[in-house]
Amino acid sequence: MKKGIVLEVHDEHVTILTPEGEFLKSRKQKGQVDLGEEIVFFPLHRAETAKKGKLALGLRGKWALISVMTAIILAFSLYPKYASNQVYAYVSVDVNPSIELGINKDMKVISMEAYNEEGEDIINQLKNWEKQDITNVSSQIFDVFRQKGFLSENSEVLIASVLSHETNSDWKTLMQNKITTISEKVQEDKVSITTLETTIEERSDALKEGISPGKYIQKEQKTELVDSEDTSKSESAPTMPLNQKPLEIKHANAQEEKSGPPSFVEIKKSEKEADKKEREDRQEQKKIEKKARQEDRKKEQEERKIEREQKQEDKKEKREDEREEKKQEREEKKEIRKEKQEDRKEKREEEREDRKEKREDRKEKKREEKKDDRKKENKWKDNDND
Repeated sequence: MKKGIVLEVHDEHVTILTPEGEFLKSRKQKGQVDLGEEIVFFPLHRAETAKKGKLALGLRGKWALISVMTAIILAFSLYPKYASNQVYAYVSVDVNPSIELGINKDMKVISMEAYNEEGEDIINQLKNWEKQDITNVSSQIFDVFRQKGFLSENSEVLIASVLSHETNSDWKTLMQNKITTISEKVQEDKVSITTLETTIEERSDALKEGISPGKYIQKEQKTELVDSEDTSKSESAPTMPLNQKPLEIKHANAQEEKSGPPSFVEIKKSEKEADKKEREDRQEQKKIEKKARQEDRKKEQEERKIEREQKQEDKKEKREDEREEKKQEREEKKEIRKEKQEDRKEKREEEREDRKEKREDRKEKKREEKKDDRKKENKWKDNDND
């Protein structure tokens, strides 16, 4: 079982290009298989060998069937994203600037290329055009054309469409309606509009010459007109009215004569560029989000740092206040103790004075008593002498 890109679709088989560069054939699968679609397949020669030996390899066949079913389920799950990034049509617009739009299955623009410097200048002035409807993006492009003065009266506008897939008729009709709507809006500027439809092979030839598919077809038409005039003067030059599709008949054999791989290389290149740009946008968005998260974390860290510093300052002030209060309490207690000591000292001094006075009083009293006793004794003596 292999995987590859469908290059050619035939009645009985399809030709597939593998990632290894092999060109293999596989039986045509049920349902519609589009050119450029990536599928899982069994190479034709391997399928025939397996058919001959299916009796001996029944068990292996069962496992192969399981693998195919798994691959199909995986392909269906990944198809919406793959289809949204796959180019189904190219629309080129030529005035003097030459621009080409890549359109996916949902009619949204997924790529944009310029074929000259004027086109690059126009693309640089467009914003938010990716994954937008082709009608809206075309309106933006023609608005820039008007601002730059490219849509003056009688200017020539060439719109060429290239379908890169064999899509159904409804999708083709919707694409034609989009081109018609774009053309009708531009007709208000009184310009000359020519619309063309061409093939993916002719687009590949145009890319080799470095010009848009529309200009390439005009160049081919002029060459054919010159050749026609040389061979037959009676044939008149064909005109190209709005929405006419002469190129589908004129180049009907081009698809059979020209090989497909170069065109699908261009398709894969365009898809890779679209995927690359989408990845770059996602990476840029992730960088912006990462930077925003880093800024938020940095801001939070700064806020937490300020909060911690404030808490530390508050704690420090609180500790200082507590120490000051304790110091004051100690000073007050010390003063109280000192006052008490002074009071006790004064009290002791007073008590000593009191005791001293009492002793003096007792001594004085004793002296008085002694004195009285002596007087009495002297008096008695005197009486005795008498």
